[in-house]
Amino acid sequence: MSVPSCDEFDPNALTLEQARAAILQACDALTESETLALESALGRTLAEPVAARIDVPPAAVSAMDGYALRADDAVAGRELMLAGTSAAGHPWDGTVEPGQCVRILTGAVVPDGADVVIMQEQVERVSETGVRLNNGGLAPGHNIRGPGSDTASGTALFAQGQVIGAAEIGVLASQGIAELRVLRRPRVAFFSTGDELVPLGQTPGPGQIHDSNRHTLRALLAAYPVEALDYGVIRDTEAAVREALQRAGQEADLIITTGGVSVGDADHVTRVLQAAGQVGFWKIAIKPGRPLAFGRFGNAHFLGLPGNPVAVMTTFALLVRPALLQLAGRAAPEPQTLNARLLEDLHKTPGRKDFQRACLETDERGWVVRAAGGQSSHQLRAMAEANAYVVLPRESSGARAGDWVEVLPFREIFPAC
Repeated sequence: MSVPSCDEFDPNALTLEQARAAILQACDALTESETLALESALGRTLAEPVAARIDVPPAAVSAMDGYALRADDAVAGRELMLAGTSAAGHPWDGTVEPGQCVRILTGAVVPDGADVVIMQEQVERVSETGVRLNNGGLAPGHNIRGPGSDTASGTALFAQGQVIGAAEIGVLASQGIAELRVLRRPRVAFFSTGDELVPLGQTPGPGQIHDSNRHTLRALLAAYPVEALDYGVIRDTEAAVREALQRAGQEADLIITTGGVSVGDADHVTRVLQAAGQVGFWKIAIKPGRPLAFGRFGNAHFLGLPGNPVAVMTTFALLVRPALLQLAGRAAPEPQTLNARLLEDLHKTPGRKDFQRACLETDERGWVVRAAGGQSSHQLRAMAEANAYVVLPRESSGARAGDWVEVLPFREIFPAC
């Protein structure tokens, strides 16, 4: 497939929405599942629905420290005989008779015969075995949590596809559920290609650079429920690239590469994909991040991202992220943007939707935004200084200070931010 021209207005370029829709249409959720201990299930996706097994709480319990008594005896000024104490884990096993009360602590079982709990601040001790009520007129059930008032046995708790967070862990633990059936994590293979790349800790020689994109990808993938397979740096030969792709096509659900997906003499990824894979080469009308390859190799989906480091992060956030979420059985909603007042002029060439790195903050007027560092796609440091993108429309030539602009906060697309 030929690669479209590099003009800013490229009639063959897909919109971001078109590219995203095509990727999501292809990336069905995985169906294989595994059983995990509850403490290992955080962030995973349920493979089957879960229903409540028991009532929580299992019995009527007190909502506070106080005294349990009959509603008929809840009369201001009345003196009652103290018959015993009910504490959490140590219920009083008698029956509260008329004229009696029981000292009760938060979470303790309300004894038989009692149907209200009066808070301890509204009771005065008059003797070792007697109390006087300073409040009255309490309706049955006052300060009592009924059995199943949190969750009743048999209630549907979570549907298939529910992502397990901290609250879900707590609910499941309250049910005594020790194991869960969850979807298998997608396996994502990634590697860099290029003889110019040297590992960290090694001094680059003439024409060499450190491999940053692979480390960026590993950090980005760590925020998702995936199994990351780091293949390292692959030698810049067709045989080495073919071997890496064949291995990844057998082991992974998704392959991610950066750079090398073009039509140059050294673009071995392109040749191997064209010979043995199913891949389409796209131009996407966004900046940074115009070139992208998407298809399949072996059993895996393939995403070839641009080589410039800012474009790697941008295309990952906008196009890889939804694919990862959907493969993991999660919803992949559009990230939410907001409007902010621009503090300085921003410039762009019409033809592509521009994602300019920016600093989003607040002042007395509300949300305001300004540019963060250089905007070239090789200037990765600006990403570390920024916390948002200003999104400038495709046809726009920029925006002026004081304009309201669309802003995409990093927290919407980079979970670790």
